[in-house]
Amino acid sequence: MRKIRTDNRGRVLLRNEFQLKNGSYTYRYFDEISGKRKCVTSWRLLPEDESPDPDDERDCLRNIEIKIESVQKRYRRRLPKPGYTLNDFWDKYLSLKCEVAESTLVGYIYTYNRHIRPELGSKLVTALHSTDIKRFYIKKIGEDNLSISYVDGMSKILEPILELAVSEGYIDINPAKGVIKGLKRRKDWNPKVRESLTEKQQKCLVDYVSGSFEYRSFLPYLTVFLGTGMRCGELTGLTWDDIDFDENVIDINHTLNYKLALNGRCMYYITYPKSRKGMRKIPMLKEVREVFEQLYRRKDDFNKDYQPVVDGYTNFIFRDLRGNLMKFDRINRILKNIVNDYNFVEVATATLEKREPELLPKITCHHLRHTFCTRLVENNVNIKSVQYLMGHRYAGTTMKIYLSITENKHKEEMDKIEGRIKLK
Repeated sequence: MRKIRTDNRGRVLLRNEFQLKNGSYTYRYFDEISGKRKCVTSWRLLPEDESPDPDDERDCLRNIEIKIESVQKRYRRRLPKPGYTLNDFWDKYLSLKCEVAESTLVGYIYTYNRHIRPELGSKLVTALHSTDIKRFYIKKIGEDNLSISYVDGMSKILEPILELAVSEGYIDINPAKGVIKGLKRRKDWNPKVRESLTEKQQKCLVDYVSGSFEYRSFLPYLTVFLGTGMRCGELTGLTWDDIDFDENVIDINHTLNYKLALNGRCMYYITYPKSRKGMRKIPMLKEVREVFEQLYRRKDDFNKDYQPVVDGYTNFIFRDLRGNLMKFDRINRILKNIVNDYNFVEVATATLEKREPELLPKITCHHLRHTFCTRLVENNVNIKSVQYLMGHRYAGTTMKIYLSITENKHKEEMDKIEGRIKLK
């Protein structure tokens, strides 16, 4: 049995507590953080004791012991399990990621397996430092020739994985936090901005498609893209149940995807729009309504008996002549061919007419969506209405576009007054 020790007042001393010959108290303990034996002293054992030194501001020994044990407990909780790698935390993170759409989740899995797993996945989370993350990003931008935007997308996967390790006490600081921001300060690594078509370019595109025998069938797609600002999956997923001619609105409540699904196969599937804000009703402009009315009158002209069904949705509006659904990459290929053919004809025509050609830039479905947003801002549509019609989740996304467009408008306005103000 352990011998009971007391101080000079007869009070029982706890394990590792001692009273020195000068009357002060000491506590001896093993510091788990440094791995060394340490001791602390105080003139007072309990809070009610008085110190013989009036200038002594040290706490009593018992309170100091409580603080030491609290620090030790926090450290014990943070002791890493042997062999806990980034891959282990990725699996745990994936099992908790239930709030994103399946298509987004598939993208996360592809990016992690393609880029992050081979180089960082097997590393212990306790051995990862910010320099390792930065070196990884630099390699992806430099040697692998990936865009800063794509690497930024990787950071949106890496940071929350390591944040999970922080929250569970395996590491103190997230080594990926803020690394990508530092890299984006480099001017030549700025993300590419999707430019919208100017009014003149938009007119050239529409006129060329409407007058082309080869591409005339694509005009309904072009009109709806430029007249609604819909995302590609929202447009290709439209069914006749989504068109309300009485209310003159298009109900955007789902999106069609053709991507690698969680079952490992490429397939069509329906998801909700990109965010809750994506669920909206877009009023139809006159030209857009006319397109839908024409398509409705002709909807039984081709493949009436063949109606694809995707996750319970059928009666799709936009299909090819064989009745098949349109894919995102197929529409972008058509746009690429249109631009290439237009530019070829325009260069030849401009040479004959001895003028500068009005060339079109490379465009995708998203450029058309951005063009619609630009036209809204140029025509002074309320910013909250722009956010609603575009289905932007955050107002900041709309404001970025708004500010970039208004900057150009400011330049145009200044050009108008050039030479009209007396300055000297």
